[in-house]
Amino acid sequence: MLLSSANIADFEVKQAGALKSPANGEVADELGVHHIGHHLIYGDNLDNIAIEGGGTIDGQGDTYFDKDMKARPRPSPLIEIWNSRDIRIQDITILKTPGWAIHPKNCDRVKIRGISLINNFNAINTDGIDPDSSRNVIISDCYIKAGDDCIVLKTTNRGGEIRPTENVTVTNCVLLSAASALKLGTESWGDFRHCVFSNCVIRQARTGIALLAKDGGTMEDVRFENITMQTQPKWNKGVEWPIQFDIERRSEKSKLSHIRDVSLSDITMVTKGRVLISGMPESLIDTLTMRNVIMRITGYEQIKTAHKNRGGNGGLKDAVDFGSTPSALIFGHAKNVDLSGVQVIWPEGGVEDRSAIFTSNVQGLTTSGLRAPASGKAKAIVTEQ
Repeated sequence: MLLSSANIADFEVKQAGALKSPANGEVADELGVHHIGHHLIYGDNLDNIAIEGGGTIDGQGDTYFDKDMKARPRPSPLIEIWNSRDIRIQDITILKTPGWAIHPKNCDRVKIRGISLINNFNAINTDGIDPDSSRNVIISDCYIKAGDDCIVLKTTNRGGEIRPTENVTVTNCVLLSAASALKLGTESWGDFRHCVFSNCVIRQARTGIALLAKDGGTMEDVRFENITMQTQPKWNKGVEWPIQFDIERRSEKSKLSHIRDVSLSDITMVTKGRVLISGMPESLIDTLTMRNVIMRITGYEQIKTAHKNRGGNGGLKDAVDFGSTPSALIFGHAKNVDLSGVQVIWPEGGVEDRSAIFTSNVQGLTTSGLRAPASGKAKAIVTEQ
């Protein structure tokens, strides 16, 4: 077993009397601060490296939280690898990371296979695997339990060239997440393309599948196939979003992001939540396909004051928000939407008045084999222009 220190001072790297990160200096992340130099395993500009062998890495993450689960300065990511090639992490167990667990940044040819990664479900920002501006990434046969996102692709802006995240496959994983099980964003300074997620089981997630684009990057050619999920509110608070795609600008200076050419096929959801697909009037989500999707709704959330999941540092206060819409499937500011074999199953009795499908500024909606009745006295499909 490799046992990480419970003392943050053991992770500090001092250069010229000040703390520095070996790679990128002090930068902001979703927490608002990057604890510079705080990693158990760190590498930069390496070739053909492996972390394997069937052992266990214990991050002692619980020691960095108080009884109310408020975090103090902590090592994150626990495993940080920059600008490297041919990385292999396999057949190991990782326990209780204090923050992010595995963060390949600007890497090429990354294989993560057969790992068990088990974090405290109540510990904020304890992501599982965060490939960042990396290409040719394979993640397979993993069991991940995370107090935040399980597998999340990013393109962060941490100085230097902003690279895309591309050619990614995630398959045969079991994922338990307090936040999003499979996610792209929110950090989206560069593009995401050619990504396939398949054969995954998702449990206890606030969000099963999320694409959150805020910083100007384009998310395109993304596929989700053969996925079953069960959702629940994060830490028993708020609402559930089994699937959410969202475009918004993080700040007034943010460039406009785009989402296009995304498909979801053979997806089963058991949820009290709603599916939210939302672009912007000036950036429509373009070409979305949903095929053989079953949405079994097990109850009625209180949604009158609900808001969309904005992730991390949020965005502009005047952003588009369909969060309180009383519908199972919500589509706003999109075009070329194809729904084939989509089924919505309401709780027996249907006491709440909710539509199956709501659209607002959707251009080119086609349906076939749709089995989506309304609940209560609502219309099955509600359309706004």
